[in-house]
Amino acid sequence: MPYRRSSPYLELIGPVYEAEDDPLVIGLRLEGKHTNARGFVHAGLLVALADSVLGHTILRTFPESPPIVTVSLTTDFTGSAHRGTWLQGQADVTRHGSRLSFARATFHAEGRVIMTASGIFAARPPK
Repeated sequence: MPYRRSSPYLELIGPVYEAEDDPLVIGLRLEGKHTNARGFVHAGLLVALADSVLGHTILRTFPESPPIVTVSLTTDFTGSAHRGTWLQGQADVTRHGSRLSFARATFHAEGRVIMTASGIFAARPPK
């Protein structure tokens, strides 16, 4: 089903989908616009998807949380994928506090892990 926590940026790079039975799992069919000059999935796309799914996973897991912002994002690229491939990512929260939350994600393509990511997110102070 279409990703319910979309944004103008995700609309630009999408369409992004989420699993009907688990909104913490997202997916995207890689198109030509998602690749670099060599035809591999662009790292920037993977990082953008990781940032989104990590933050959204925290907010979905802890709906009482205040709005959050990304403090740190670490990625490790362990493989790649080509146009036409189904890319799937899944995240989970590793620690949640009143000021900082931590989450990690893994992205797969064709049964292989192609990227792992971890993020630190801070509660945004009220305006």
